[in-house]
Amino acid sequence: MMRKSFIVCSMFIWAMYFVSCGDRAKTKNEAQGVIPVYNVKDFGVKGDGVTDDGPAIQALLDSVMDRGGGTVYFPKGRYRLVTLQEAYNVKAHLILKPKTRTPGKRDYGMIRIQGEGCAVTPCSYANHTVEDTSEVWDEGTILFSDTLGEIQTDPSECPVAVFAVGAGANGYGLNQAVVRLQDIAFQAKAEPGSYPRLSGVNVAYAATVYTDNVLIFSSIRSTALKAPSAEGHYSAGFIGPRLWCNPEQEFRNLYVKSAFRYGFVFSEHANGNNLSAWNCEQAFVFSRMDHSSWFGRIHAQNCSNILTSLEVPFAGHVPGASFVKIEQVGIEVNSGQVPTDFNYRSFVVDPGNMIHGSMFYHIVRSNVGADNSCYKADGGVNLRTEASF
Repeated sequence: MMRKSFIVCSMFIWAMYFVSCGDRAKTKNEAQGVIPVYNVKDFGVKGDGVTDDGPAIQALLDSVMDRGGGTVYFPKGRYRLVTLQEAYNVKAHLILKPKTRTPGKRDYGMIRIQGEGCAVTPCSYANHTVEDTSEVWDEGTILFSDTLGEIQTDPSECPVAVFAVGAGANGYGLNQAVVRLQDIAFQAKAEPGSYPRLSGVNVAYAATVYTDNVLIFSSIRSTALKAPSAEGHYSAGFIGPRLWCNPEQEFRNLYVKSAFRYGFVFSEHANGNNLSAWNCEQAFVFSRMDHSSWFGRIHAQNCSNILTSLEVPFAGHVPGASFVKIEQVGIEVNSGQVPTDFNYRSFVVDPGNMIHGSMFYHIVRSNVGADNSCYKADGGVNLRTEASF
């Protein structure tokens, strides 16, 4: 009897060993300072464009945050998202929950959301006069919403996004995670003749964010889209960290394309280079800041207004004085572009004179050449501007 009990006990121990082998290996790597990598395909995520991958991806994100962070890797594919959820003061298909706090300790976890590339350089998707039929937009890693969502006419309500970082349980509401988005695309659903009702990426509550090679775009090509403000809708392609975020913010190679009310929304500590907005009503929007922000070269194509001050509270951002330095803002003006809802109107829209700082600008008229005479401003008296010629 004792021998039989021993055998049963031994079999149970071996079974537990094999079941927990992977987890214990990851724990060892974490203890040695090696950042673990979690391939989503190993956790029930399909990426076949058909399966609702949202629940499986969300479960993995929660698990990684519980472990303290790591890299969540998405191989090339289209990841369909259907289920919307609300938690930690945000609404989205996917929500990065705050890191569990250690009492008496201000600790952070690093999480990288990494794909296998995305189409960020071809430009025909969001400009000019004909429909773009290129297949390049389906290449790489795309997390796409298959839910249209509701029209949101109250800007004080939390916007529904494809991906969002949840608020933390601290005085500033910061999520204690260092968030990296790399080589990945987020797509919001739209209908022909309309616009995306969902926002793209909302990291307003993130303490620290880095991006590299990230595309946020609509499921409908530009020629069939219209401006969200026509129906009073509020949305944004990329919502950056709000006031009281950490000083470590770096946005590189970040692109927003097609039919958002706001292309980018920024507050303090923003540090960006090679940012581009296409077919948005307001390309770069600045909310209240205490600390300043800096940008290298940023670009807008077929956007109605290029630099604007935030006019209403939105996604945790509030109107107020902002302090920026922009090395170069380049735009192209083409009155023949479609949809005409997004044709150029003003370079600066800051009627309350909230934007303080300086910028260098360059304007090109399509099929004509460089022409800075197109510069227009509504307010903005505290923004020092210099033309390229």
